[in-house]
Amino acid sequence: MRTRHVLITGAALAALAWACWPAPEAAIPAALTPSPAGRSLSSYFAIDALPAPLPASAAPTLARQLEQLAASGSADDAYAAYNLLDDCLVFQREGRLPALEFERGSEMTAEEKQAENQLCADLTERQKSARLDYLAAAAKGGVPGAATRFMQEGPFGDRSALRSRPDDPLVLAWKQQAIAQLTAQADQAELTSVSTLMMAYLADGDVVKKDAPQAYGYLLALRMAYDDMLAPGATNPYQDSYWHWLRDELTPEQQAAATRKAETIAARFRQQTGRPAHG
Repeated sequence: MRTRHVLITGAALAALAWACWPAPEAAIPAALTPSPAGRSLSSYFAIDALPAPLPASAAPTLARQLEQLAASGSADDAYAAYNLLDDCLVFQREGRLPALEFERGSEMTAEEKQAENQLCADLTERQKSARLDYLAAAAKGGVPGAATRFMQEGPFGDRSALRSRPDDPLVLAWKQQAIAQLTAQADQAELTSVSTLMMAYLADGDVVKKDAPQAYGYLLALRMAYDDMLAPGATNPYQDSYWHWLRDELTPEQQAAATRKAETIAARFRQQTGRPAHG
């Protein structure tokens, strides 16, 4: 069975935020080198990493894999089932798995494409419909990265509903659920959710409105976490030399509240990773 977990580094997350909400002056620093101590970054940025597909002759059928994953009742296995189905949809649309190719830095081989094509050939409409149910179970179960994917999918898999039906009670309930799941995960120092909320609160969007104090609190939490993880001499992309424009939107009282919030998240992160405070 395969699950997907693309390792998203701090630099990539910062670059994404920068592309969407640029500051007037600075540039994003070079890629970061994480410290080897404690849990790996992939456990915090587990949004979708893909090992190479098994040869067609060695892989169980899609239906069999889904049956085994569903039987466990595990939130992690629910996320694996979602990703398995999502891989098939992506492959049928694009003829390749971009996340796999990105992670290893090379294109899929002809054998891998053949294996994926064979695996996904019998994908049914019922399985496609179940994909979001698996994701909802994973997000509810607190699987790292699942809450972010839940928000990215949009209400019931329809991102356009956020704009076409913004006052629909079902859409409003979905938005409330999406933010509640992300907030719960961020409070537990799951850094993908922290970053997702930081970027969401940076601008008026379809899910939440701009909230600079919230955004800055999550930004500070990321800064503190990266201060603990970075190798000596590495540049933290969340430092105020790059984000002073966000800090300057806040009153001193708001800055103090954001700092308290960030310290709570950072302390939980250190506790989970066994890392001492930076310095």
